[in-house]
Amino acid sequence: MKALRLATTFAAVVLAGVVPVVAAPSASAETRRDRQWYLKTLDVAAAHKITQGSGVVVAVLDTGVGKHPDLDGQVVEGVSLAAGEGTSLTDNDGHGSSMAGLIVAKGGNADHLLGIAPKAKVLSVRTGAGRTGMGKTNIPEGIRWAVDHGAKVINISAGGKLEDGGPEAVKYALDHDVVVVAGSGNVAQFPAGSGVIQPASIPGVVAVSAHDRAGNVWSGAIGGPEVVLSAPGVAIPAVSAAGGGRVVGYYESTDGTSNSTAIVSGAAALIRAKYPDLPAKDVIQRLVSTADEAGAPGRDPQYGYGRLNLVKALTADVAPVAANPLLQSVRSSGQAASAAPEAGDDSLGPALRLAAIAGGAVCVLLIVVLVLVLALRRRRA
Repeated sequence: MKALRLATTFAAVVLAGVVPVVAAPSASAETRRDRQWYLKTLDVAAAHKITQGSGVVVAVLDTGVGKHPDLDGQVVEGVSLAAGEGTSLTDNDGHGSSMAGLIVAKGGNADHLLGIAPKAKVLSVRTGAGRTGMGKTNIPEGIRWAVDHGAKVINISAGGKLEDGGPEAVKYALDHDVVVVAGSGNVAQFPAGSGVIQPASIPGVVAVSAHDRAGNVWSGAIGGPEVVLSAPGVAIPAVSAAGGGRVVGYYESTDGTSNSTAIVSGAAALIRAKYPDLPAKDVIQRLVSTADEAGAPGRDPQYGYGRLNLVKALTADVAPVAANPLLQSVRSSGQAASAAPEAGDDSLGPALRLAAIAGGAVCVLLIVVLVLVLALRRRRA
C-alpha cells in the first residue's frame, strides 16, 4: 500500500494525543517497518519469541477503532459512550485506531505496521467522537464498562480534568485485577504548570511519558511526580483508519505520550499472556522494577522509574509484592517500588530487635553510672 502523508491541519489536540507530522520523502528503500525504530529498541522480536499476547484483551478508551487491513480480526466491538451517531467501530478522528494499531497491528509484509502484542485483542470503548470532550465523565464510565466486559489492561491515551468519578473508577479497575495505563499528557495541549493530567495522575495508574530514539525524554511530554515509566513516543508511524472522510493509510510520523502509553499497554498485555495467573499488582511491579534507569537517580518527574525494558519485564526474576507498588511508599533509590510496612508488620526482624534492646540497656547503664559519679562528688564536697 502506498504511503499516505496526512497533512497537519487538525484542530488543537486537547488530550494526550498524537500530533501528525508530515514525513520527508525517503531517499532510500526504507520500509514502514524500518521506521518502527522502537521495535529494535525494545527488542520486540525477542519478546515475540516468548509471547505475542494471545488470550489478553486490552480495552482502548478513545475515539473508536475503524477498519484497517492491519487491524482486521484484531478488534472486538465494545460500546460507544460518545454523543451522536456511531458505534465503537466508528472512528471519525483516527486517534483510537492509531492506538489500537500500536498495540495489536498484525504486521504482514514489511510495509505494514506491527503491534507490541499482535495476538492480543483490542476492545474498543468509544469515549469520544473526537479528541475534544473526552476528558469528561465518560472516561470513568468507560473504565467500569471495560472492566465488566473482560479487559485485563485498559489503555487511556487521553485525558484532562475528569469531572467526577475518576479515582473511584480506577479503584474499581484495580480491585478487579485490571492494569490501567494512561498518558501523562502533551505540553502543547495543556496550560504550563498544569501537571500530569487525569486519569494518569490518579494513584495506581501507570502514568507514561515519552522518549525519543536516543532515549531522551520528549520535550513535549508533561512531567511530574506521578510519572511511572517512559516509553518510545517520538517519530512513531501509526495506522489511519477509514471514517470521517479519511482514507485507509498511515501517519508516517507522530509524536505524543499517546504513543508511549499504547506501547506500555502492549507490554502489559505480553506480561499478562506470559504469566496468566499473575495479579495486576505484580504486572505493574514487573514493569517498574525492570525499567532501565534514566534521568535523576530513583523515580524522577520525566522518566518515572525509567525507560521500559520489554524483554527484562518478561524474563526477570521478580518477587511478588503485597500490594500495588504505585499505592505504596517508594525507596529513595527508586530502582523498584517498595511496599511500606503496615501496622503490626514484623519488618525489623529478630536481629534488629535484639540490637535495639541491647542499645536501650546500654543507655540505662550509662545513666546509672552517671548518677553514681555525681553522688560521690557531692559526698566529697
